[in-house]
Amino acid sequence: MSVWGASAAPPHARTVWRMSPADPARNAVTRPDASPSGGATQGDTATEALLRWGAPPPPALTSAPLAPRATGAQLRNDVGIALTVGVLWAGGLMIAGSWDYWMPRSMATWWWAGLWLVVAIALRRAAPRAGFLLVTLGYALTYTLVVDGGRMQALVHVIPLLATTYAVTRAGALPVWVAAPVAAVTGVALQAGVANAAWGLSTFDWHPVLDLSSAVQLVALVVASAVIGAMVHRLAQTSASLAERNAQLVALQEVRAREAVLDERTRIARELHDVVAHHVSAIVVRAQAADRVADAQPDAPREAVRWIATAGREALDAMRSVVRVLRTGDDESAPYAPTAGLESLPAVVGRVREAGLDVDATLPAPLPACAPAVGIAVVRVAQEALTNVLVHSATTTASLTLAATAGTLRLVVQDPGPPRPRDTGGGSGLLHMRERAAAAGGTVTAGPQPGGGWRVGLTLPLEGARA
Repeated sequence: MSVWGASAAPPHARTVWRMSPADPARNAVTRPDASPSGGATQGDTATEALLRWGAPPPPALTSAPLAPRATGAQLRNDVGIALTVGVLWAGGLMIAGSWDYWMPRSMATWWWAGLWLVVAIALRRAAPRAGFLLVTLGYALTYTLVVDGGRMQALVHVIPLLATTYAVTRAGALPVWVAAPVAAVTGVALQAGVANAAWGLSTFDWHPVLDLSSAVQLVALVVASAVIGAMVHRLAQTSASLAERNAQLVALQEVRAREAVLDERTRIARELHDVVAHHVSAIVVRAQAADRVADAQPDAPREAVRWIATAGREALDAMRSVVRVLRTGDDESAPYAPTAGLESLPAVVGRVREAGLDVDATLPAPLPACAPAVGIAVVRVAQEALTNVLVHSATTTASLTLAATAGTLRLVVQDPGPPRPRDTGGGSGLLHMRERAAAAGGTVTAGPQPGGGWRVGLTLPLEGARA
């Protein structure tokens, strides 16, 4: 168990981020394996999950998670390095053996040291734990068998132990507190010649002698190799974790970019629908009405044309406003179309009346003070609901009621019906009304009335949506 507690995740642990199926439009990224104590919970957005998860804790040298399995290329590379080291070691021994002044007690110990060094390097990633045990025990055994009555011939002969100790902690196969003592005890025992004396393998009358200075040097080298291996292992794991985290952040950035584009497109579509569609629908209804009464009322088409021209200019101004905002990149929180607050509601009612719908409006005097987003939502929902009556209902009358009670603003628009024949609907007006209400912290209900007709209800808090 890590010294950081049971709930702490190791810094190298892989974390799979997936798109939440509950809300594809928002592309929420969640962490499926999160726990309440240590990370994000199901349904968190990607940003929240990253903030809660946080950075990995500082590593401890006493625990070493296993490194990822080595690839075939890495294993071949290790074998190549091991063979190269073996060739260099053998070449060095041949050159040194030709010197008259270099006369080691046992040349075989040098060859065995080189052989076990090659084995340690070749197995450092293929089988680090097995390689450590094999080299430690095998080197001790062969060294004992080939040396006649002496201790470790040279401090250089500890290199195989250093190499395999570094390899096993570098791979995370054994912690420092296991690998270092095993290698150190083995090295000190060889250095003192304990096995030769205990097993009677020496032909000399010899007893083991421990050189304290040499033993301290050997132990220091072994511990240093184990600690360095563990540190390199932790560094590699941290680098891999940071690379994975960076990839997650890049993916998150791409998701956020797609979300921003989708939100912007939805916002543009909503503004165009709420402003332009309202004017165009009223223009169509007014033109159709003028055409029906043209024979009986010769002046009606002229009046309709004047009204249509005014409504067309207003629609054109709204479209120009949208284009201007798109070009200049103004504040994205501001509405695209020129929209007043709640005070523009009477003008909306008047425009619909001019289009031919008799609206019975009940408005409080004065109009209640509310948040700007609430006022815009009320105006847009009222505008959409009245336009729907013009387009989809055969009636010529409708009612609009606005009331403020106990910090809540309620709007009701209803008509007696019936719907127009062969009217299939299928627009996005109801969706846009719900989006408007949700953005301001409210709700919209829409549906047929028991006695006939259609009713739209909007409920909003006067203060708007809470952060």
